[in-house]
Parts: sequence; structure tokens; C-alpha cells
Amino acid sequence: MRLKLIHKLLIAMFACAALVLVLITMVTRASIGRGFIDFLQHQERSQVELVIPGLAGWYGDHGNWDALADNPREFYGLVFNALLRDSDNRLEFRPRRSDAPPRGGRRGSGFQGQRGGPGPLGRNGLPSRIFLLDAEHMPVIGELPSEIPDDTLLAVRVNGDVVGWLGFTMIDDIRLPEEEAFITQLRNNLLIGLALGLAVAALVAWLLARHLSRPVNAVAQGIRAMAAGEYKQRLDMQGSDEIARLGDDVDRLATALSEHETARTRWISDMAHELRTPLAIISGELEAISDGVRPMNREQLDSVRDEVKQLSSLIDDLHNLTMTDSGALAYKMQTLDFAELVQLTVDAYQGQAAGKNLELNYRGPKQALHLLGDERRLRQLLRNLFDNSVRYTDSGGSITVTLEEDRQQAKLIISDSAPGATQVECEKLFDRLYRLEGSRNRNSGGSGLGLAICRNIVEAHGGQITAQPGGDGGLLITATLPLNL
Repeated sequence: MRLKLIHKLLIAMFACAALVLVLITMVTRASIGRGFIDFLQHQERSQVELVIPGLAGWYGDHGNWDALADNPREFYGLVFNALLRDSDNRLEFRPRRSDAPPRGGRRGSGFQGQRGGPGPLGRNGLPSRIFLLDAEHMPVIGELPSEIPDDTLLAVRVNGDVVGWLGFTMIDDIRLPEEEAFITQLRNNLLIGLALGLAVAALVAWLLARHLSRPVNAVAQGIRAMAAGEYKQRLDMQGSDEIARLGDDVDRLATALSEHETARTRWISDMAHELRTPLAIISGELEAISDGVRPMNREQLDSVRDEVKQLSSLIDDLHNLTMTDSGALAYKMQTLDFAELVQLTVDAYQGQAAGKNLELNYRGPKQALHLLGDERRLRQLLRNLFDNSVRYTDSGGSITVTLEEDRQQAKLIISDSAPGATQVECEKLFDRLYRLEGSRNRNSGGSGLGLAICRNIVEAHGGQITAQPGGDGGLLITATLPLNL
């Protein structure tokens, strides 16, 4: 079974939360007993430290431990008095027998506590587990453990000198039923907390998974709608996270696809119209001649030939545009002088401009402008630009061509006189088959593809081309190409 995104997110988040909770519970359960014992040992050590002042005073009065080693009653009396002053607990103690234990304290302590195990005070008979060593770590009194770590001994000092060491046998397990019950209760509470934590983690994981998967599903739905050709649907994602930005990108993609679809539809319609018009004229002329409405003379044949040329020119331009769009058009790049190409093109169009009573002016640089380009395609670029200006500029007007070096670029400016165009029309001027209303229309000739081809050629050379209303009432076209420095 294939899992959905919400299920994957739910499993991933719940698994992470469950793993953390289980690890915390296991570590806590394993350490709670040890931690409780460490706490008790620290408490007992604090109690044992209370005995040191009494022992130090006793040693100062006697000068050695000999009398204390033979009198356990007195030793445990000192211990009892010190612990009793700190605890407020009343315990009774009595000797089991009057004779003293041997040096080293291998007999019992001689005390029986009222509660909490053997000993007069403390947990698990703390006084019975206290022992005393002399300065050389030799036993004085009390039962010694099998091992005595040095860091557990407390120094007994008199006048700054160590005269003995006081220690106690540490407990290594929990002995009292109350303590066992307390630890068991803590561990059970941990298990209950774990169960509640897993339940909460499952709920939070489900809520988060649903919250995160909802916008992703919305984006997926929008993409499926675009795949089905529905470009008007918008997601309108809320927020500023990555998913919201993805939704905004999908909306922009839908807008771009809608515009491209509209352009494609218009392109097909315009192409059908452009191809239909000359074919309709040719067909009408031939039918008129065939029906005898018009005589078959040179004038009629010239009319048909002009329409065939128009149709052939449109097909050639359409082929060139398709080749430049797809990148299949081969560019043979070489270093050339762009200023020389512009000068030659201006000279070639002086005759056409004069035939239409147009003044063609050129201002060029004195030095060469070398760039890396395809000479054939750059000549085509210049021809298309000059054709556009000469064809559409009203008779008696002027065309000014300027070429200059600007920030390591060759900047070509072609400005003509009326008729002109608005800024909105200029922004669409390089679209396929786009023509301006008025004088700059199909009646003046051309296929409507020349400027679109110019844009492709300029961009293939790493440049840019723009159009805007000119200062002389016409158009101002600017093309920039990077120089080969």
C-alpha cells in the first residue's frame, strides 16, 4: 500500500517523539535508583561530618586514641550525641555487654535503635556503620568494610594536624520497604507519563501532519489543474514559508502558461490570417482570369506575382523565426568590426531612403568596435531594422542612426519621425506578427516577424533590444551588443 504524504509525516513525527520519550524513560528508570542511593550517601556523609568536632575535642583531651579504642560505649556516645543534636529524634541506646571489643572494632556496636534498622539514629543504623582510623589509617574502632576508598574518609584535625580519619560503610542498595515503595512508585509514574506522552505525541503529530500536508495537497491540485489546461485557477497561499512561496511560484507559472496559451492561440490565428490573405488574392485573381472576368495580361500576372512574393517572404521569415526560437540556427561566431557593418548598411539604404524622400543621417564612432558575432546574422539584424524604419516612416521624414561605445557595449540607436507608437505598443513591438494600428500596418508591407527575428539575433549575441516612443514623433529602437575587448 502506498502511503500518502500525511501518513508519512505522521509516522515520521510520531516515531521521533516516541523514540525520545522511550529513551528518556529508560535512562530515568535506570538512574533513579542509583541517584536515590547517591542522595542518601550524601546525606549520611553530611551527618558523619557532625561527629568530627566531638572526636577532635576528645583527642585534644587525651592525646591519643588508646582509651577510645578500648571503650566503644564512649565512642558511640560521641556519635550519638552529635547526631542527636542535629536530628531532634529521640533514640535509646544500651550496651549489650560491659566488656569492650578488641582493637579494630570487630564486635557489634552495642546499640539498638527504636526504628529504621539497627543503630540509635539515622537510616539503616548509620552509627553502627561509622568507624575510626588513626593518622596512619590503622583501625581504631568500628567495623571496617572490605574496601575503604580514600575519598570517603573525613580527616579529624587537632591544631591543624591530622590525627585520625573518620569513615562509614556506604550502603549499596535500598533496604527499607518504604524506600522500595517510593522508587517503585516513581518508576510506575514514569511509565504512566510515557503512555500519556505517546498519546499526546500521536495527537500533535497528526495535527502537524494534517497542517503541513494541506498546502502541499493544494499545490498538487493546482498543478494537476494546469496539466489539464486550466490556467485560471489560483492557489492564494497564506504565509511566508517555503510551501507558501511554492504556491506563489505555481500561481506565477499558471499566469505565464495562460499568457503563453493566449499568445499561441493568437499566433495560430494571425498565421492563418497572414497565409490566407495572399492565397485568397491569388485564388481570386486566377478565378477571375479563368472565368474571363479579367484578361490574362502582364498587369494581372504582376499582381499574382507580388502576392506570391509576399507569401514566400512570410514563409521565409516564419522559418527563420522558428530556427532562432529553437536555437537550431547555426551561428558562426568570429571577431568583426560592427561599426563597419553599420556603415555599409547605411550606405546601402541611402538610395531607398532618398526614393521615399527620407533623410537618412548617421553618426558613428571614429574607431572600430570589435565584437564576437555572426556577420551574416548581424547583417540580417541591420537589414530588418532599417527596413522597418524606411518602410513605415512617412515620406518627407527623417531617420537618424547613431552608433557609440557605452560601458563596453556597442549601442545602436535608430530614431525615425512620424508615425509613432505609445509605450504600451512599443512593449509589444517585438512580439510575433504584432503590427501597430494606423500607418505602421500590413498595408505598408512586411510579415510582422522581422522585429521578432531581430530580438532573437540580439539575444543570441548576448545583447538586448528595446523600443520606445522617439523624440521626433516616431520610434526609437536601441540595440546593445557586448564588445570583444
